[in-house]
Amino acid sequence: MKPRKKMQEVLFPFIEMGKLVPEDHMLRMIDRYVDFSFIDGLVDHTYSETTGRPAEDPELMVRILTVGYLYNLSEKKLFEELKMHAAYRWFCNLGFHEKVPDRSTLNKLRNHRWASDGIFEQIMQNIVKQCITAGLVSGKHLAVDGTKIRANASIKSLEPIVVDTELDEYLGRLGLKRRPKSEKEGDTHPDDRDFRDKKLSNETHRSSTDPDARLYKKSLGQEASLSYVGNNLIDTKSRVILAAKVTQPGISTESDAAREMLDMLEQTGLSKNIQTLAADKGYGSTEFVTDLIDRGITPHIPLLAKSDLESMPVWKTKTSIFERQIKRDAKVKQVLVRNYVRLLAKTQGYKLSQKLRKRIEHIFAEAKICHGLARARCRGLVAMQQQLSLTAFVQNIKRLVRFMKKNSANTMIPIREIGYSALFLTILSSFFRTSTFS
Repeated sequence: MKPRKKMQEVLFPFIEMGKLVPEDHMLRMIDRYVDFSFIDGLVDHTYSETTGRPAEDPELMVRILTVGYLYNLSEKKLFEELKMHAAYRWFCNLGFHEKVPDRSTLNKLRNHRWASDGIFEQIMQNIVKQCITAGLVSGKHLAVDGTKIRANASIKSLEPIVVDTELDEYLGRLGLKRRPKSEKEGDTHPDDRDFRDKKLSNETHRSSTDPDARLYKKSLGQEASLSYVGNNLIDTKSRVILAAKVTQPGISTESDAAREMLDMLEQTGLSKNIQTLAADKGYGSTEFVTDLIDRGITPHIPLLAKSDLESMPVWKTKTSIFERQIKRDAKVKQVLVRNYVRLLAKTQGYKLSQKLRKRIEHIFAEAKICHGLARARCRGLVAMQQQLSLTAFVQNIKRLVRFMKKNSANTMIPIREIGYSALFLTILSSFFRTSTFS
């Protein structure tokens, strides 16, 4: 007979959890190079020292969120894995016999205690500051773009904003009087809705499950679906996400989100370092590139206009009306701005910026494939902003860890090389001195 291996339980097992985690494990690298000590000071004002039951450690909850977004785990799956995964427990500073926090605690933090103060956005910004301190981010050359994120709502949840119902149907919904169902109605599922010959738009319909979502399609060939737009502002050299903003399609444009994200950089001190901003043609409006030039930023953006240089506007008569003169000066400024951007498009710096701009597409692909940004986890604009911020948070952590690991390896090797080479030169010089004098 073939022997069968049977597990033998040890009465008092002594296992060091850290030895179960490999030295090159991603979570070990994050624990080594990323500082989470800022969490306590960031959320201290949201807790009471005199009332309420004892709270969970805020740093523990952020570490749990880091594991969930890093490995694209739902909250249910995350807490199931946390109970039995040694690396996850070690990263969260949980022993083998320690109780895992309840899932409802994380939900309350995410939906109530931390949501109103923008804690998750501040957590992301703190990691950006750590990237700046480490020397990973310079903030000189940036790129901006937006991507479509499907909402956690079905197209069947759309309902008219102004509902026109008959009296009999309204009474039937209240249970006062029910209309007999026809054979055709009886054969269909109650959740199935027929939108044939009906025009759906954001002006006439809203989702009953996620009212913040809007019908949106990225291009003409795509199908319109309930979505959000996730906007990222990145440092093209390091691929670190400097700011992230969720917008509703049709309410604010991607250019408006870019302005808000540029304003966010004043908190990190990078606004003074910006030299160029690269984007696609969707950002090529005269108003937006004029705003960039007024900020002192060189726009490497294709215009929403012809590539030929424009002639300056000329008026036959002068005007003494102040309002009319302001309009004329504005037109002259617009032509000067457009011609300036057209001349920039012929430079080598513009071509390089447009080439590096594609890195933001790679970042969106990484976020959707590896970190679950292709679809919203929860519903609502606030929850969507939290998801985008935490996704950018773990992506920046990956960049920071790789940079710190590479930097630490590079700093060790040259020191050894310099030491051995100096020793070799010393021995060689002493040899020549002795041989010469002899």
